[in-house]
Amino acid sequence: MNKLLLLILLGSLTLTACRAFHIGPKGDGEYVVAESLVPYDENNLASMKKEGELAAQKAAVEQVAGIFISSTATVEQAQLVEEKITSQSAGFIRRSYVQKAYRKGDQWYTRVRAMVLVKDISDIIKQTDADAFAKKTTLLVASREVIGEDVSLKQDCKQAIYRALKTQPYSLVNGENLSQNNLEDPVPVLDKARQDGARFLILADVSTGPLEALPGVSSPFKTYRARANVKVYSTNNYQMVAEGADQVSGLDPLENIAAQKSISAACESAAKQLVENINAAINSANKFNVIIQNVNSIERLKQVQDIFKDMREIEDYNLTKYTNSAAYFEISANISSAEELASQIIRRYNVNFTVMDITPQKITLNFI
Repeated sequence: MNKLLLLILLGSLTLTACRAFHIGPKGDGEYVVAESLVPYDENNLASMKKEGELAAQKAAVEQVAGIFISSTATVEQAQLVEEKITSQSAGFIRRSYVQKAYRKGDQWYTRVRAMVLVKDISDIIKQTDADAFAKKTTLLVASREVIGEDVSLKQDCKQAIYRALKTQPYSLVNGENLSQNNLEDPVPVLDKARQDGARFLILADVSTGPLEALPGVSSPFKTYRARANVKVYSTNNYQMVAEGADQVSGLDPLENIAAQKSISAACESAAKQLVENINAAINSANKFNVIIQNVNSIERLKQVQDIFKDMREIEDYNLTKYTNSAAYFEISANISSAEELASQIIRRYNVNFTVMDITPQKITLNFI
């Protein structure tokens, strides 16, 4: 009898210990595997090994930070937020285990499995966004600028478009110089803009040439007249959402300055015509809250985000919370209903989801 009680007591203690040292997704932490390479230093082995472990832990924190940064954050915003987090990366590690460590040529390789405090990182990113950044829509600007018979590389039209749109909540990114083929078939440029994270692509085509003076009229000024046509395409569905056009003259004693003035004025005027339709396109998407349960790992969380990124119907997605292996997203999509969004996610991707609940603005899926 006493032996039986002792066995029961030992079993109870063993179960308690197992619960206390539970390994895996739990609460606000998540295990992440990350690697690092640091210079090999045979004279300071202990210091080198510690440096390798800390570098791998920092890489683990960077993985998590990158997932939480908004899909519409500008490059500058993303860098600032990531630097703020990784500068104090040790504070986001609950525990860490070195899985492998060995010399690799003239470097020291380290792989760690670290529990990263996901919720703490998420909270810092949300607070940083609220304090410092207005959420902006990224537009990539590309142009073809022609003076007389020659293609200009000065990008005066692009600069004029930036001036016209600088007061809007846009993040304008400098794109490439276009050819006639790009204007006739913008799909390759749209593909690249989409890969670069732009939500819209601005295609500007402008040409300018000298105006002949009236017979018998002599003037020290040269006059150029520019014709600008500016189109805006969505990188999600490749449809044109706005168009502006204008013709404006430029006057100056120097021909190159007269040409520059005409291009700038025509492109700025055409760009101002775009604002209303761009803003309408930005605000046209429906808003949904999507919860993915049973995600279980950062790798599967990244897989879910890749699904959202590849869906052309989704204008924007933002991971707002990740806790107890459930991911909470805010999604803007050109889809009429939550049922349609859920069916497209399940039908189009080779990932097993089970629908747990659907309301008009909320979808709960279970990741099997």
